[in-house]
Amino acid sequence: MTNKEVAELAGVSSAAVSRYLNGGYLSAEKRERIAAAIEQTGYVPSANARILRTRKSNTVGVVLSKTEARTMEAVSAGLEKYLYASGYGTTIAYVGDDTMAEATAMRSLLERQIDGIVLVSTGPVPGDIELFERARVPVVIVGQRMRNINCVLFDERGAAFDLATSLGCTPDSRVAYIDAGDRRQSFDIHRRRGFIEGLAHAGVEGNNVTVLTGGFDVMSSYKAVRELLVKKGEFDYISCATDTHAAGAIKAMRELHGLGLLSRMPKVSGFGNDPILQAVAGPIPSVAFDYEECGIKAAEMMTSLIKGTARSVMSLQLGYRIVGI
Repeated sequence: MTNKEVAELAGVSSAAVSRYLNGGYLSAEKRERIAAAIEQTGYVPSANARILRTRKSNTVGVVLSKTEARTMEAVSAGLEKYLYASGYGTTIAYVGDDTMAEATAMRSLLERQIDGIVLVSTGPVPGDIELFERARVPVVIVGQRMRNINCVLFDERGAAFDLATSLGCTPDSRVAYIDAGDRRQSFDIHRRRGFIEGLAHAGVEGNNVTVLTGGFDVMSSYKAVRELLVKKGEFDYISCATDTHAAGAIKAMRELHGLGLLSRMPKVSGFGNDPILQAVAGPIPSVAFDYEECGIKAAEMMTSLIKGTARSVMSLQLGYRIVGI
């Protein structure tokens, strides 16, 4: 079944069928006849033919690199919700922390007939910028700021600063900060800097602040905090770059306290407002980001770029909430 055969059955021109399929203007009477012919024949227009004709696939490529599962799921949900409502499908590639796979996925998507690419990443490989700048379709980065590239991100540094100044530290408070120790991760760098600046603003003496690496999982932060408390004794506050770190810190503290090696429990803060951690550990100070809204804003930016209704390069920084104080 072809466009021409549908037109003959409906008693209209092939151009009228094309206008119907592409949302163009037609009289109500012609629309009804074409719709009836399509219903009768089960005609499905060729996607490849439409792509050749319009040079649009109504598909957005999404590359997901290493980030926390809950964050990735929420951002993806926001992206797909807005894109599907706007008439776009998605092609998703998950590359984990493999930077070579990230570049390969980008090149593979660019070789296809897609309308744009969204990269959800906090740690780019050096070649990404050149690859993005050569792309013939719009590119939006979620999670970090890159020069000359459209981006949607959170104010990580400002959030960490506000968290530090909200904890109630005094100049003589002993504070430990646990980061992921990966300098490729932009969130890690900005959160650490913001938190240290916030402590300084609160008057905490620099020699009372200890920064150590907690890795990316619960057990690595558990080991780091356990070793810290055994070697350096009591701390007033232990603040963590993520709620995953906070879970490991709490496990170590409870264990040492139960063994009588820790006379009092330091106050713990995290980043991400994980509902499971909040339920298990009780309300702890944390930073809440709306990751689904982040995905929606990235999709909104992408569709405006595809349609040509936005300026060439945009940067959107989203807000946050301090909770559990």
